[in-house]
Amino acid sequence: MHFEAGVTFMSHIHLPDGVIPPAWWILGFVLCFALLWLFTGRIKGDELRRKIPFAGVIAALMLIFMSVPLGFLPVHLSLAVLCGILAGPGLSFIAIFVVNTILALMGHGGFTAIGINTLLMGGEAIAGYYLFKILSGRLSCTFSAILSNITALLLSTALMLILVASTAGLSEVLPFHDHGQNHGEEVHFAESKQEEELPENYDEHKAAEAEGVKFLSITGWSAVIMIILSGIFIESLLTGLIVNFFSKVRPDFLDIVHPT
Repeated sequence: MHFEAGVTFMSHIHLPDGVIPPAWWILGFVLCFALLWLFTGRIKGDELRRKIPFAGVIAALMLIFMSVPLGFLPVHLSLAVLCGILAGPGLSFIAIFVVNTILALMGHGGFTAIGINTLLMGGEAIAGYYLFKILSGRLSCTFSAILSNITALLLSTALMLILVASTAGLSEVLPFHDHGQNHGEEVHFAESKQEEELPENYDEHKAAEAEGVKFLSITGWSAVIMIILSGIFIESLLTGLIVNFFSKVRPDFLDIVHPT
């Protein structure tokens, strides 16, 4: 068993259509479209003209980072919190919806997961924005962004793990998908899970695969946790550095005054 293909990081659910129960993905779409309608109506004209081109650039960066793993770590960065801090909660939520839709078209998860993925990643952006706004009055710009990113990612990743484990089973929490696989193969596998009777010890066998995960000298679930925490640290550090740069060259994008 290899763990070198990559994980859709952090709170992006990489499940094909047919795995998530209809009640969950329908509710996800309802809440997602409700928030899209709310944010679209609340965005001011000045903010729209000033930030929507920038939100588009960040969305493009999110697509790149979420499509290509880091290489030395089998994870992807999402930059959702960075998008929230720089573009604001409204535009970032809209941009994240567009990103998740394009990712679904590329085979990175099913269409039924778009609503839930937008809520999870949009929650990261919104939480990161308000945490940064609170912390930046007490801490430096860099540390505020880092702490905001860490907190938002930990919360959204925990929610994602709980959601997937409770709806699709513990085995689907383990990030063992391969980006070299055809999305149609994933769909066929999901359909075969529903049509064929699986062995009684299927979940135990899949969960036991975690013991084959290796990261540096660590194995098993400890390796999985270390990979996730390492990804959170790298994304948080990158977010802090980028926000610190913008606080010096374009502080108007942050909408607040930071201590130097």
